[in-house]
Amino acid sequence: MPRSAVPRRPRTQAPAARSRRLVTGAVALALAVTAGPFVAPAVAAPTAFARTDAPARTLKIAAGSQIVSAGRTGFLSVDAQHQVLWTRYSDGLTTKLTQDDPTSRYDTEHGTASDVVALGDNPVMGASRKITLRDMTTGSSTLVDLTTYGYHYLGTVGSRVLAYERDKDKGTVRAHVLQVTGDKVTDRVITGLPDRTREVDLESGLGDRAVLRYSTTPPDVDDRGMYDYAVADLAAATVDTDHGMVGGYTSRTALSPTHLALAGGMFMLDTEASLRTRELGGDHKRWSMDLNHVTGPLVGLVGNWALYGNSWQLNEGTTYTGADGRIRAVPIGGGTPRALLEHASSATPTPDGDLLVMGGTVENGEGLYRVSPGADGAPVATLMASTGERTGLTLVGADAPAVAELDKGHWRPRWQLSHGNADVTVTLRHTASGATREFALRIDPAKWEDKGPTWVDLDWDGLLGPSYAPDRAAPNGGYTWKLTAKPRNGIGPVLDAGGTFTVTRRPAPHDYNDNGSPDLLLRNGWGDLERTDTYRDPEDARLKGRDAARIGGGWDTYDQVTAVGNVAGAPHGDLVARDKAGVLWLYLGKGDGNFDGRVRIGAGWGDYTQLTGGGDIDGDGRGDLLARDSAGVLWLYKGTGSWKAPFAPRVKIGGGWNVYDRIISVGDVAGGPAGDVVARDKNGVLWSYLGKGDGNFDGRVKIGGGWGGYTQMIGIGDANSDGKADLLVTSSDGDSYVYHGTGDGQAPFAPREQTGISVHPGQTLS
Repeated sequence: MPRSAVPRRPRTQAPAARSRRLVTGAVALALAVTAGPFVAPAVAAPTAFARTDAPARTLKIAAGSQIVSAGRTGFLSVDAQHQVLWTRYSDGLTTKLTQDDPTSRYDTEHGTASDVVALGDNPVMGASRKITLRDMTTGSSTLVDLTTYGYHYLGTVGSRVLAYERDKDKGTVRAHVLQVTGDKVTDRVITGLPDRTREVDLESGLGDRAVLRYSTTPPDVDDRGMYDYAVADLAAATVDTDHGMVGGYTSRTALSPTHLALAGGMFMLDTEASLRTRELGGDHKRWSMDLNHVTGPLVGLVGNWALYGNSWQLNEGTTYTGADGRIRAVPIGGGTPRALLEHASSATPTPDGDLLVMGGTVENGEGLYRVSPGADGAPVATLMASTGERTGLTLVGADAPAVAELDKGHWRPRWQLSHGNADVTVTLRHTASGATREFALRIDPAKWEDKGPTWVDLDWDGLLGPSYAPDRAAPNGGYTWKLTAKPRNGIGPVLDAGGTFTVTRRPAPHDYNDNGSPDLLLRNGWGDLERTDTYRDPEDARLKGRDAARIGGGWDTYDQVTAVGNVAGAPHGDLVARDKAGVLWLYLGKGDGNFDGRVRIGAGWGDYTQLTGGGDIDGDGRGDLLARDSAGVLWLYKGTGSWKAPFAPRVKIGGGWNVYDRIISVGDVAGGPAGDVVARDKNGVLWSYLGKGDGNFDGRVKIGGGWGGYTQMIGIGDANSDGKADLLVTSSDGDSYVYHGTGDGQAPFAPREQTGISVHPGQTLS
């Protein structure tokens, strides 16, 4: 049976195409940075966590760094650009030692638990053959040339270099420990490993001990990715295989002066993980506990406590599988776990048995924490070097325009999060009415764990209402926005941010509730006047209407009710109504969907067979009224802007208008300087009269036939927010259609679109 496909760590030579370089004591201080006083941001601490003490003065470490090794005088880290850096505890001086390849791993290649740093002759340390040991305390360097022996590099513990040699004929390996004393290199075989060992790796180390992972399985046998883990005594160059452990390829190990710990599954792709420890002396007592949803384990030992959790950076992982990023500590032998950190991505032991952990807490933010026994022996995490970042999501930037001019297009704010592994919602709220709309802003799952800030964008079409079916055009006025970003990995608190903006539009002649969308006024057979607020459905782009709102009763006293736009100086549309005695009355729009009490304009209007309004015929910015008398003469009443006398004396436009059974002041549909008129003759042919802007019209232009089947026709205003007026028509079966203005005088209307608005027999449009 062939061996399972298990990924192997790069312990052999790098590919031939990869360049090599010699790193020796000649590597100078390529980069030196002195860190001044630095204090992490203060944020609230969750009560469920153990107390974390932050020093008044902390060192500085670059965001995205990982901890590699810790000595008595400083620590070794690698930053997001793969620069290997040594930082001195005493003054924060940081020295660049080398530049690693992005594929490098950082368990033991550069050393562990020592002031000695191992540097290689290849950007991938695992492929290096010449190892320079740099003592960061004294500045001295020593070269261990593995090519002399034909060995391959495994890693370094203290000042000891571990390597292996391969027997090509047998396919087996032997591990060696090499140590420089003076000018002499001592090379010893590590005894105790089985003779049939075919793979060996150095997993962790502390003092005179190291954990070796090895396999004796032949290549043609599927061992499901199981390995043996054993502790080597480097001083004696021996391995205790009788008291080892078994684990998978992705298992992680830790050493303390008293224990070996292993976290992970028993074999590759194991869905169940555990934390197991073994005493290094005495009865070699063992203990274990199940680890639920730990797939990429991090493990450490401090005193008689074991640390465990998923190895996650701020932008990694998800709680949707039940996993979380918290790093917890539990007494070896059993007890109640304590949460120490919100998350951690790397850890390394110090020579005195503490841990340095790269992670974060809500209280002290992101950085390098020293974990050591507290007064009661339980581990305590203390911030030692800060990145300056808060732990969790942060709002890095925002571009939310203070004004949303919705008649010019959508409002498109955007926000920049510190990372994209988040579920984001934005809620818009109209301050006056409390009407809201919530949006779930999608982040591409492929970018959830990308490094660096992520922008989230909102494209608001100007509608409010339920997120699944918005059905209300947003009123003009003040608004608030609230962004809520929930970390998908549970690291840190939910991010809440907010701001304000204002919605504005130009006044619209058929908008009675100040939300930019046209309103339809209908009278029913009982004399009630109702208003239907329209909106454009974002799902199918159809014009639809909300439930009608009753304005009032008694409107059956009028034989004509006509929307005339703003004729009285206010920003909202007005209404005129003629009673059966020929008296004309004015109703001023209040902007909330209702009208003020009527004002008498005057008598003598009974001779007119049709009144139509809403368009600005003379181009002065106010609505005008057109009236046709019984002789077929069309008259213009210009709006004055005064509610006491809303119309100027009439001006004759011309005769011959009796050939039409419908005359509609539709507004500007053809892109001219003023409002236009369309008229339908008795044969069902529709004609357009383009406004010239001086109160007159150009000669008529034939639009086309077939319009005789429509029972009602009105100018509805701008129903699709393109800046051009539109025409609404109804059929005898109650359906309605909208013809959108094109701005073309020769073809002023686009093909009709059926709306979602029904006008039943007995309802009269105004």
